[in-house]
Amino acid sequence: MKKLMEFCVNRPKAVTGVMAVITVGFLLVAILPTIWPNTFNMLHPLSVDTDPENMLPEDETVRIFHNRMKKEFSLHDIIVLGIVNDSHPEGVFNTQSLKKIYDLAEFAKTLHWPDEENSEEEVGVIEVDLIAPSTVDNIEHGGPGVVKFEWLMASPPDSEKDAVAIRQKAERIPFLNGTLLSEDGKAIALYLPITSKDITYDISKKLK
Repeated sequence: MKKLMEFCVNRPKAVTGVMAVITVGFLLVAILPTIWPNTFNMLHPLSVDTDPENMLPEDETVRIFHNRMKKEFSLHDIIVLGIVNDSHPEGVFNTQSLKKIYDLAEFAKTLHWPDEENSEEEVGVIEVDLIAPSTVDNIEHGGPGVVKFEWLMASPPDSEKDAVAIRQKAERIPFLNGTLLSEDGKAIALYLPITSKDITYDISKKLK
């Protein structure tokens, strides 16, 4: 050990060169199979995993309990899609923006397909739990002893006055104001529940 330390101190350039060669070697081992997987198939390519759950093994007690509770309470991972309009005085509450938001929500309902592993099941967006202006209830007083239920935006508004009226209705519903729509009216969020996180990229590509 003493001789090794003396060698490192007396030959710093040589030691630095060896370290550089080793570092480059490790980089090549990581990069080559990533760029040319067919040529260097004996090596493992780089992969990026942004799922924090995978910091724990699949058989970890906490992870098993977490997944069981999600299943028991019918909880799903959600893609939140924000639509913003900074140029219009009323933000997204204009006929053109709300028409696009309506069409986007309708399109999102179609994003499901048969599971490759189980043809009897489907994967994708869970339509029944989708939250959008066209899928949430607007509850109003309809007269003496009458409660009126209707969709917040059953169809795109025909006039700018109707578009603003949709905002006013949404602002009267506490759980929508600041969640479905921003307080300044410039943004609306669509909440798309999905069957599993591994299809998030596929869904986002189709939405774009």
